[in-house]
Amino acid sequence: MANFTYKAQKEDGSKITGSIVASSSNAAAVQLEELGYIPIAINEKKERSLPDLNLFLTPVNAEDLIFFTRQLRTVVKSGIPLLAGLEAISEQTENSRLKKIISEICCEVDQGKSFSEALSKFPQVFSEVYRNMVYTGEMSGNLQNILERLILVLEFNRKTKDNLKAAMRYPLIVVIALCIAFSFLVTLVVPKFAKIFAGSQMDLPFPTRVLIGINYMVQNYWYYIIGGIVFGTIFLLLFIRNKSGRVAFDRTLLNIPILGPVFLKIYMSRFSYMLEALSRSGVPIVNALEIVSDTVGNEYIAGKVRGMAEKVNTGRRISDTIRESGVFPPLVYRMISTGEDAGSLDEMLHEVADYYAGETDYTVSRLSSYIEPVLTIALGLMVLFLALAIFLPWWDMIKVFKGG
Repeated sequence: MANFTYKAQKEDGSKITGSIVASSSNAAAVQLEELGYIPIAINEKKERSLPDLNLFLTPVNAEDLIFFTRQLRTVVKSGIPLLAGLEAISEQTENSRLKKIISEICCEVDQGKSFSEALSKFPQVFSEVYRNMVYTGEMSGNLQNILERLILVLEFNRKTKDNLKAAMRYPLIVVIALCIAFSFLVTLVVPKFAKIFAGSQMDLPFPTRVLIGINYMVQNYWYYIIGGIVFGTIFLLLFIRNKSGRVAFDRTLLNIPILGPVFLKIYMSRFSYMLEALSRSGVPIVNALEIVSDTVGNEYIAGKVRGMAEKVNTGRRISDTIRESGVFPPLVYRMISTGEDAGSLDEMLHEVADYYAGETDYTVSRLSSYIEPVLTIALGLMVLFLALAIFLPWWDMIKVFKGG
């Protein structure tokens, strides 16, 4: 909704000015005519105030988007006109940024644009998959079923992200604690021991020399260390922003021990789920592959999927292109090949999606147990190194005193 200033004429010929709230200038004119006024001029009132920082700082998270889609599904199912339904949803939305976006969508729809066209103004909130599925629902007249499938896709993505965050929370806490403890020892504890050992005029063990060397580097060259970390971070970010760099980075992710197979299962489940949803929504398979390539989450796999779309467009079977890509596990090729032969590709994509969804849930839930042994070994090695570095010189000093 927006504020408009107006100048109108009454029935007696006198002029009147004022302001009115409406979704567009046309809607404002209709309201004035209903009041018995003849509109002369209607202008949108531009607010000269500082921008609302809350609109920029408030994100539209997965929960907000799912709730909005559920409300939208209810509106469509109830037969309420889309514009009236969106206005009602806007009034009930607590997220200030999403509320503003829905209001702008109402203005776009009121001006004659389709709902999917209005959504395209906000790609940071409504993904390409979201917009394409809504467009398909509008064209086919089956928007209710499309929204129901869209809700399943959004909930699946949210669940996967939440599970992965939960699984990685404990390992990250342990790694951060180790880094803090090591930094504390190097900067505060080691210098005191270094002064004692330096006055003993004795040959220090190798672990102690390493620890003292680390302390010397931190104390005297800390600015180089910080600069190197900052430069390395900036270089990595710029490298990832480059397309070839992103492909190389995402390919490396798939080869990381323990985490690589987890990432691959997440990408496979996302690929199968998205492709099934788009295929069932009536999107042509070539277009569906192109859309999925932008949403799978890994640029290396996305490039393979785009190559598959080009081959399918020339008449190749999708199962053959999957096998030739060299990325997908044999199970995906065999199940989709069976679905193509039986003429039930959508059903088989659903089976693949369910299989990998279950595999992803199980693997992510067990991720902490896979990482814990590695963290335990790393913690043990660090404690052993620190113990040898600190206590070996003391033992040597005790031997010298006894010998003296």
